[in-house]
Order: sequence, then structure tokens, then C-alpha cells
Amino acid sequence: MFEKLLLAVTITFSLNLFFQVRVPEQHTSGATYGSQPEQSVTIVVTKSKK
Repeated sequence: MFEKLLLAVTITFSLNLFFQVRVPEQHTSGATYGSQPEQSVTIVVTKSKK
């Protein structure tokens, strides 16, 4: 009996937590995803003289 009550409380808490979490919409959050300009990377390697 106690296990069923504990399970019911756990499920209720989890569902309430799940439904209260909201993902911010992209156009209102100010976040910019994928709109960064691509930058070229130059790697310079020098060979040391031994």
C-alpha cells in the first residue's frame, strides 16, 4: 500500500515538473543559433632546426 502511494506521489511530482518546464522560444529569447558567420582558421606550423 505504501509503495503505491509513494509511486503515485513520485509520478505526480514528475509530471508537474515536466509540464512546468518551458523551452524559451527562439525569437523571444534573444539567442542566435546558427547565424554566426563562418571564420577561416589558419594554422601556422614552423619546423625547428636541430
